[in-house]
Amino acid sequence: MRPLSRLAGADRVLVVLALVHLVVLGWAFWLVGASPLHGDEAAYVDGGRALSNLLRDLGSLRAPDVAELSRSVVASGWFMPGVPILLAPFFLVVPDGDVEAVRAYLGLVSTIVLALLVWRARTVLGPRYAAALLVMPGLVPMAAAFAFAAWGDYLGGLVLGLLVVELVAVSRRVRAGAAPSLAQGVRLGLLAVAVVYLRSSAALVVVGLGVVAVVVCVALLRGSARVRSLGAAAAALGAFLLVLAPWSGAASAALDGRVVTTTSVPTVLASTFGDQDRICRGPCDPDSTRWFAPQRYARETAAATGRSELDVLTEMSAYAREDVTPRSYSRDVIQNAWSYVKAPDRFLRWLEAPDDAAGLTARYLSRGLVWVAFGVGAAVLLVVVRGARDLQVLATLLTLSLGALMSQPFVHVSGPRYWTTAAPLLGLGGAMLLTWWQGRRGDGPPGGAVVADPVTAAPSDPVLAGRDAAFGTWLTRVQVLLAAGTVALALGIGAVAVLG
Repeated sequence: MRPLSRLAGADRVLVVLALVHLVVLGWAFWLVGASPLHGDEAAYVDGGRALSNLLRDLGSLRAPDVAELSRSVVASGWFMPGVPILLAPFFLVVPDGDVEAVRAYLGLVSTIVLALLVWRARTVLGPRYAAALLVMPGLVPMAAAFAFAAWGDYLGGLVLGLLVVELVAVSRRVRAGAAPSLAQGVRLGLLAVAVVYLRSSAALVVVGLGVVAVVVCVALLRGSARVRSLGAAAAALGAFLLVLAPWSGAASAALDGRVVTTTSVPTVLASTFGDQDRICRGPCDPDSTRWFAPQRYARETAAATGRSELDVLTEMSAYAREDVTPRSYSRDVIQNAWSYVKAPDRFLRWLEAPDDAAGLTARYLSRGLVWVAFGVGAAVLLVVVRGARDLQVLATLLTLSLGALMSQPFVHVSGPRYWTTAAPLLGLGGAMLLTWWQGRRGDGPPGGAVVADPVTAAPSDPVLAGRDAAFGTWLTRVQVLLAAGTVALALGIGAVAVLG
């Protein structure tokens, strides 16, 4: 490794930020590393133990314990098994690993994925974007704490960031008149399905990005290149479905109904927008949580009537939401969205960070950085970026991704845990907006600063140049439409909530 003094100025900044990030990671582990599993974490860890037992059984040529897999991995179909799959190798080696060891292992995995994202952003977009990721989420104590948590939100966001960066790289190839390779298609499909396995609510994001990628390839390419691009798209879809199929098949068989990703939507809709006293055809069992009491009632009802648990849940949800009005729904959506903003550091307390100076400092630092990042996110959704085509492509991808992630308040109670999925996109968005602003002002990159981002030149071929110019116009129109839609939706929800 070269001495720090021999690195370029931009890379020296990256090394310093990486070292500071490691300090923040160590601080976060000191705060929460030994905290007990909280909520859904226990289900993910149990799933990891069950999958490690499956690997042992297969290695010993024994019949797997189907009952354990059904109970601990599929359960009620609420949780995609991305985190259990990551934990299975750990429990295979350390069967009795305690919670501190589990958190340390997950922190190592998350750090490796963040390092991969930073490296890929440095390669594809430039050092500024890599540095931005080392700030957001790299310097946020709560994000660092989530690197050690068994929830898949933060890790899913890192993989989503990788997917966005890879799509920028693919767009350059397409603008040059070349189709994506089959290998690129498979890589995109695997990244997309990894996001879904880690954070099922991001399915809308990856499907939307996939559709946009196919449309762009078909619109910009001609002849055999277009055909090859469809082959790459088929490879991406095939990889996605091939990896998703084992989970969907197992969950569908265990629950006697069709399961694509998870089964939580009916219960979540009822609990978020419906009448709590009607979910279980009346009040649910007070000895259980608002999430699992309906599941227990549905399972018992299904067993007694010979019906599918999923069908019972759907009927329960509809019954609980019979009195939902546009006004009540809009108010709940606003409350859900506000939950992101009012205390984005709250999960540090849930992970039992102490209320001493270190714990409070971590919370307030997290809160300040996240509020700035939320402002960046709002700007990404509203600003129309023109100029370098790479910048336009990245801006459009980030707007689509953040907009799709913000669909959660419309279907699910929201909270401070969920912003971590968007954190890497917010980091990329901050670098993108800074580059765009400097371009508007006509400022060149100061010597040695972390701003020397590569910009793909317009194709020299006149035909390709014409298509590229039309592509830029199309990107501008899409951004205008998305910004206008964001404003109209926000105003509409507010008006309905106030006026009914």
